[in-house]
Amino acid sequence: MKTIFFVEDNADVVEVYRESLVREGFEVLVAEDGIAAMRLLREGSPDLVILDLLMPRLNGADVLKYIRTTPAHAQTKVVIFSNAYQSDIYDILLDAGKYAPDDFLLKLSCTPEKLVSVVKSVLNDGQTGENK
Repeated sequence: MKTIFFVEDNADVVEVYRESLVREGFEVLVAEDGIAAMRLLREGSPDLVILDLLMPRLNGADVLKYIRTTPAHAQTKVVIFSNAYQSDIYDILLDAGKYAPDDFLLKLSCTPEKLVSVVKSVLNDGQTGENK
């Protein structure tokens, strides 16, 4: 069973998408902010991280930088799941190259089915995100 860390501060959003992922056979652990995500990452290694960029306490860009620069997690697949696609945060990640996510989904236009499809594709080394 593949393990996904879902890092999102909106509990309603998490529940809608989490249910779809669990139905597809994924184990889903939830972190409500960047600090909780860091705690989860120190305790285990997920197959994939679904990561919001704009969160309280520690933003998703900082979490992604940690993932990409920590040897134990550097190869972990990351899907950005955010409405911050035009933010300076996302631009910085793309410009830095080594911090680039494996895929990106715009939360506003994403359905649970689409998220599941992208997760499966990324885990199989394909990329199907909106910005690719």
